[in-house]
Amino acid sequence: MTRELVFDTTALNYFALAGELDLLEQMVESFRCVAPSEVLNELAAGVAAHPELRDALNLPWIENVQLSASDLASFARYKRELGGGPSKNLGEAAVLAWCASTGGTAIIDESRARDIAQQDGIDVHGSLWLIQLGVTSKLLDRSAAITLIDQLRSAGMYLPRDSAALVA
Repeated sequence: MTRELVFDTTALNYFALAGELDLLEQMVESFRCVAPSEVLNELAAGVAAHPELRDALNLPWIENVQLSASDLASFARYKRELGGGPSKNLGEAAVLAWCASTGGTAIIDESRARDIAQQDGIDVHGSLWLIQLGVTSKLLDRSAAITLIDQLRSAGMYLPRDSAALVA
């Protein structure tokens, strides 16, 4: 059975801003990749300021999924736990609700959402894990991984200072 990766907004956002969506596709080609509609809505909201985000909206390798009626209670719970205003953290809440229902692996970079996922036994990883996949599969060597990390940082992504050591 193919493992499922459930993308939150952050990885798609910054790989798009860095112009590296094709590389991201190669790194995850052995997985079924999905993104809840809430994630795609967050990306769409950023297109006016960052037109390159449009590239992340219709990726043929990411399936747009809708939460079911039975997922709405867990979505509401996760939204409550994550806090923020009415339009904040919708993507993270949807990813967590989907993974709680399907058993998929959440791709989330925000620490609060990752903490909640871990507390609930949801398999969760961030963008650095995706880069590590690229290194492990020999798609990227260490130098290319460090260059990619630098590109993501240049696009505005927060990554820990020791990120390069994590992909060794």
